[in-house]
Amino acid sequence: MTSDTRNTINIVISGVGGQGVLTLAEILAKTALACNLNVRVGEIHGMAQRGGHVVCTVRIGPNAYGPIIDNGTADILVGFEPVETLREIATIKPSGIVLLSTHVQYPVAVSMGKSQYPSHKEILSEIRKFTSNIYEIDAMKFAKDAGSSRSLNMVMLGAIIGTGLTPLSKDAAIEAVSKAFSKRFESINTKAVESGYTIISNAIA
Repeated sequence: MTSDTRNTINIVISGVGGQGVLTLAEILAKTALACNLNVRVGEIHGMAQRGGHVVCTVRIGPNAYGPIIDNGTADILVGFEPVETLREIATIKPSGIVLLSTHVQYPVAVSMGKSQYPSHKEILSEIRKFTSNIYEIDAMKFAKDAGSSRSLNMVMLGAIIGTGLTPLSKDAAIEAVSKAFSKRFESINTKAVESGYTIISNAIA
């Protein structure tokens, strides 16, 4: 798949504070700018403190005049956690792709016994009401294999590029990553990007 003829690519990123949602959006934007593409980034709602719901939008293309992505218009929904994916599922278009990190991070209310976490089957059933294009990723495993659980967001960056829906190249993304992190963490994050890219590009091919 390619998006060279597309006017605008809409990406919604959903997670919780502390997972690196904002960092992923920032590096996507820097990658787009390095490719001389117009880009708009927005934090729609949520608190960035650890554990709070965070949603970022990234729009890439000549017709991306603002950061708002209306329901039913997202090309890619990136979920850092199953329930966090489900929270924003209404944004995806029927032909859009959902990239779902399968690692569960229980909300405070669930940990305190005040609410119940839905089963994975229930989550997938709800998502399929909006799109059948769901790619599950054990992103935490790949992040740990790369050298740090904190590189989960870079696994998801690679997965986004691997869909082929964006006009961004893997090389440009890795270059942006190398500039964003110190040498100490560059190899870890680069490996994480590569793993995310490989699993999704192979799954879609």
